[in-house]
Amino acid sequence: MFNKILVPIDGSECSLRALDAAKKIGEKFQSEIYILSVIQEINIVKQVPTAYTYSAQIQEGSMEMIKEILNNAVARISPYEYELHSEYLLGNVAKEIIKYAEDKDIGLIVIGSRGLGAFSRTLLGSVSNKVLNSSNKSVLVIK
Repeated sequence: MFNKILVPIDGSECSLRALDAAKKIGEKFQSEIYILSVIQEINIVKQVPTAYTYSAQIQEGSMEMIKEILNNAVARISPYEYELHSEYLLGNVAKEIIKYAEDKDIGLIVIGSRGLGAFSRTLLGSVSNKVLNSSNKSVLVIK
């Protein structure tokens, strides 16, 4: 039924609870799990050199944080006897989650109801709500 499960994470407690729930569901259905983190792209006017440099530094720091969050997420649900994937993207968080789910033919998205916004107020906050209402995939929101 759910051959592939997508879990968007930002390191918040809600996203980690979503990861735990996805593992339980995945074990029941022998599903592949895809752990995804999306870094919100920062659009700064390129004509202002100092602002552009500053935004690049912020995004670089965010990428390092995301890599750590992904590594911790994989460690949290290991061992997992089925396929486990982790990836990070740069862009609009909700749009990237929805597009990724389409591209990977995901059967279920398990998402936290609120993010902590280590780098912004990510996940129902607005992201969970957009994914829930805009994706044609099954979505399970975890509090």
